[in-house]
Amino acid sequence: MASDLEEKILLLLQNSPEGVILQSELWKILDSGSREVSRSLAKMAKRNLILREPYSDGGRKTFKVILLKKKPKIELDDILWCCCFTCHDLSKCGMGLPISPEMCPKLTISLRNEMIKMKKQEELKKISSQSGDGDAKEG
Repeated sequence: MASDLEEKILLLLQNSPEGVILQSELWKILDSGSREVSRSLAKMAKRNLILREPYSDGGRKTFKVILLKKKPKIELDDILWCCCFTCHDLSKCGMGLPISPEMCPKLTISLRNEMIKMKKQEELKKISSQSGDGDAKEG
């Protein structure tokens, strides 16, 4: 079970651009003692959540703290197309139940519509990038 400090460290790492923060920066950001942060990082490393690599920061030795298991960032808009969230038959749906995702016509239609939408977006991107290339060649 993760402590509050470990949760904060994970959150900082997940929100960092590369999933990497210097250990010396963590102490400052968290306004915690170096010993407390070091202990939490050691526990997290044992659980394979992070990796600590030695790093020289302007002559001072510290560690790069690297997040190993980054949570995928999923926005609500990414999944709103799925009909399952509003389906009245959800309680009857699943393996061995009267309705299953494999045989659901509502889900099949939702998936097909989402694929069509994605293909259209890809085509529009291609068209806009091709028209952008043409402008660059003419100018």
